[in-house]
Amino acid sequence: MLHVIPRAVFLHVEDNVNDARVFRQAVESVTSNIRVRRVASAETALELIGGAGGEGGPPFDCVVTSLNLPGMGGGDLARRLRQRYDSATLPLIGMTRDTPVGNDDRGWFDAVYQKCETPRGLRAAAQAAVDLWFSQARRFHC
Repeated sequence: MLHVIPRAVFLHVEDNVNDARVFRQAVESVTSNIRVRRVASAETALELIGGAGGEGGPPFDCVVTSLNLPGMGGGDLARRLRQRYDSATLPLIGMTRDTPVGNDDRGWFDAVYQKCETPRGLRAAAQAAVDLWFSQARRFHC
């Protein structure tokens, strides 16, 4: 789907440097108007989002998180964020390689995609994530 995409920032919560690089490159292959900011832990993500909230909404346009993180997992992060933000305010996308998504965690995410080893392999998931954000939350930019 082709969109006129306003500038946006996705927060990518990923402890694996290679997976983070692949996701950033996949998003860049979809659009140059979305910047990807990476943090390595769910705890850091909560600090960034919680410390900058307010009337203007969350400081990021979308959160993309690995489900399998050391410490607090992606499902716990999503659950905590959903207590504060709905899907139209802050879309949440899960990424997994081999972790099955339980029904308890799946409900907190707007979508869950499989990780891939290459940007080309992950491009369809990146496009779907951008489309989901554009359809749900772009109103903050328009």
